[in-house]
Amino acid sequence: MSKSKIEPLLHSRGFTDYKWLNPQKDIVLAHWVRFKCMFGCNEYGQCGSCPPAVPPVDECHKMIREYQNALMLHFAIQSQTRDEKHQMIANLLSLEHEIFLMGYYKAFLLPHHSCDYCEKCVAGVNRIKCVDKSKARPSSDAMGIDVFQTARDAGYSIDVITGSDAITNRFSFIFID
Repeated sequence: MSKSKIEPLLHSRGFTDYKWLNPQKDIVLAHWVRFKCMFGCNEYGQCGSCPPAVPPVDECHKMIREYQNALMLHFAIQSQTRDEKHQMIANLLSLEHEIFLMGYYKAFLLPHHSCDYCEKCVAGVNRIKCVDKSKARPSSDAMGIDVFQTARDAGYSIDVITGSDAITNRFSFIFID
């Protein structure tokens, strides 16, 4: 895998805050993360790319461990409109596609938030009914990634946000091989 070919693409799209990770060593996976989805997230069971519509945690972990390379992209966000979130995810999906076209056919994005392209997801827990599967991706936490620990281990400072006006550290992942 040629990081020197991918990095100019990242910079041309404005992605300058990122780390290269080895998913087999650097990405922390934990079952408790899925429990936070199940017992604490209002979107649980409402979206075709959220639990329980995503595969079981063990299967998610197996998929992640099949990769040798991943990009962890950092975003410091104070607040975002729905349109701004969609634009950011569209840019990430386009980046995933360009990396795919470079010959990295396993490129796969895990965005920093759950899919909300549709006002109300018609898929619910049945992802087969998703109206635009080309955009739908599970979030990193839906896959069981402990984003806090993974980010800290990679050298980022990340803490629990206690106010609505605070800057939020968000992390998306693109798996590449």
